[in-house]
Amino acid sequence: MTSLRLCIVGLGLIGGSLALALRRARPAWRLAGVDSDAATRAQALAAGAVDEATELALARLDECDAVVLAVPAPALLELIPEVGARMRPGAVLTDVCGAKEAPCARGAGQQRVIFVGAHPMAGTEFRGFAVADAGLFRGATVAICPPTAGPDAGRAVELVGEVWRAAGAAKLLHVGPQEHDRAVTYASHLPYLAAAAVVRSLRSAGSAEELARDLAAGGFRDTTRLAGDGTVGGAASLNRFLPKAARELAEALQALAAQLEREPDAAREILSATADERRAMKLPPKRPA
Repeated sequence: MTSLRLCIVGLGLIGGSLALALRRARPAWRLAGVDSDAATRAQALAAGAVDEATELALARLDECDAVVLAVPAPALLELIPEVGARMRPGAVLTDVCGAKEAPCARGAGQQRVIFVGAHPMAGTEFRGFAVADAGLFRGATVAICPPTAGPDAGRAVELVGEVWRAAGAAKLLHVGPQEHDRAVTYASHLPYLAAAAVVRSLRSAGSAEELARDLAAGGFRDTTRLAGDGTVGGAASLNRFLPKAARELAEALQALAAQLEREPDAAREILSATADERRAMKLPPKRPA
């Protein structure tokens, strides 16, 4: 695709990184940026990430071939119909949200545009354009939820796929929204809740908190990194499969705690077996820095 006019709404970590990656990989594409923060817009322009940057009210959405909504989950659901109504008929609207059922359901109701849900499996605990990275999506997996019907659905999916391939994605997975949310419950949202719970536990540790912080090493940092990523929390709030999984996790922890008290040897065997299972898991390799 030699020529494309793309608008990215939201120039934080994800939107800003996408703009930087596309500017590097597809210099002929015309990139517009939208953000409510004037300083963020100025940063994006100064970095050459976008050709123009405006507030949403001033954005020329009707001139775009595609618009990417890279905004937090609650705002996303409100913006889908607002932005879709201002785009030209047949243009492609997509997103980056970590939950897909709710956005795709809202997107499917738009008659003017073709909505293609997308979720790049990449990010950090930091926020804002200042930490945007052109290499953030290098080697990443991106889940894409194709529209269920429509004569131009294939073209729209191919366009969204091209955007993410240009950004550096190594693997595109075409999945249904429900299938995606069931899987991401365990791949992302449940680990996020567990990390948040560990952080909250430390904050309530009383006199032990300061020493615990001093003793914290890689295990604590790795376990709790997700708790610093507030965007995951927004997506998790839209995932209807998460509450049940969280209750099951809480029940499993309670059972393990009881066994540690009553049968510590049996508990150690369970934990040892779990360690073996984790080492044997086939997971995607760590992406290059």
